[in-house]
Amino acid sequence: MKILFKTLAAVAVTVVIACTAVFAGCMVSLGADGKDGQDVSIYDIYDATNQARAEQGLSELTFLEFISEYLSYDSEELAEMTSLQTTINRSLLSSVQVTAAFTETSSNTGGYPFWQQGGTTQSYISQGSGVIIDVNKDEGDMYVVTNCHVIYSSTADETYSTDVDVYLYGNGYTVYTGDDGNNYLDDTNAISATIIGASLTYDIAVLKVDDSDVVKSSSVVAADWSTDEDVYVGQTVYAIGNAAGGGISATDGIVCVDSEEISLDMYDTTSTSDDFTYRTIRTSVPIYSGNSGGGLFNTDGKLVGIINSKTTAASSGEYSDNISHALPAANVRRVVQSMIDRYEDSGAATYGVYKAQLGVTVQSESSTAYMNNDTNLVEIVEEITVQSVSAGSLADGNLQADDRIVSIKITSSDDTVKEEAQVTRLYNVSEILLSAREGDTVTIKVVRSGEERSFSMTVTSDSLKLNQ
Repeated sequence: MKILFKTLAAVAVTVVIACTAVFAGCMVSLGADGKDGQDVSIYDIYDATNQARAEQGLSELTFLEFISEYLSYDSEELAEMTSLQTTINRSLLSSVQVTAAFTETSSNTGGYPFWQQGGTTQSYISQGSGVIIDVNKDEGDMYVVTNCHVIYSSTADETYSTDVDVYLYGNGYTVYTGDDGNNYLDDTNAISATIIGASLTYDIAVLKVDDSDVVKSSSVVAADWSTDEDVYVGQTVYAIGNAAGGGISATDGIVCVDSEEISLDMYDTTSTSDDFTYRTIRTSVPIYSGNSGGGLFNTDGKLVGIINSKTTAASSGEYSDNISHALPAANVRRVVQSMIDRYEDSGAATYGVYKAQLGVTVQSESSTAYMNNDTNLVEIVEEITVQSVSAGSLADGNLQADDRIVSIKITSSDDTVKEEAQVTRLYNVSEILLSAREGDTVTIKVVRSGEERSFSMTVTSDSLKLNQ
């Protein structure tokens, strides 16, 4: 099997995209067979209970709360049901393998050999992972999130793949070598998927599966996003993905750094000027080529991130021990929802993400770490202030330089509060604004000259900027 790595040239370390590619003579779509229906599981009851509670205006229960409130189990049985092993096994049902086929034509207009003049074409398949974030088994529909770099190739004839498949856990694919020496994909279990949104800026893509008999008869469940804005160092996490293209597997570790920036070379160039920068969670969870797009989960089985890369030693090109990176759920879930909303409104894919631009530049004045005695966790708190305001922008006439931002609230036109979060880190401002849509009201609370004040701005179509 030939492996394709996209690497970033750097002085000390290299961050590599965690996907792999199989070069092949061709890719044959053979369709997918369904499997017999199964009995209703406790997780189906859990999901139905939360749906019923939502219809009654009640808050969603965690799985542990559901077990405690609705079922009678002794402490030993409860501990077994809610063990990490059980949680990981449920996440398997939310995880998929992803393949994206590409063709690449190289030109040869007068060189050697003469029989290849006019160019040659080779096909190859990018292998990655994905997470089911919404599913309707009655209709056989689901949304899957993965990395953009899994379904994108800068050198392909069509940079975004037009032949994307997903495979449920237990129904994977195999790669075999044909008589001609080329690698081929046995995709008997393939479920065809369509790209409905993709962004290199955020390294996120959303896939849509429609009317799949395999999904209808499966035991798949949608993963739940963690709604926390932050993760904490030492927090136990686990990753599930298509490691080395060998099928869905699980690995665990901890959060090592709660937030750091990395750069990735999405265009496969020697220059670093066109690299993309991403905010990530650093984790000790072992990941491998093919893990790209897979979920990073906490011990409650909530998605805290999407795996996208791993650090290697620049001198040798070998992996550094367990320095892996995941895109934080606080950012990803907003990007994903923006893509889905655009698709459901227009019926067309969006290659990029629209984000509200208030016309302000913000900065971190100070950063302090302290022990939160209520949680026994060390938290980092930054003082975020307005550095400048652009003339004619939404913020012009409202915010001004040196305002300290306290919180941001986003309200829809029907007065529904979509977001309301404290601003304690610099990245909070940019990420929260991903939830704003045209017609929404953004209310920012600031401290100015020692006095707390609030300013509201209505998002216009002109203030929504597309980030590729």
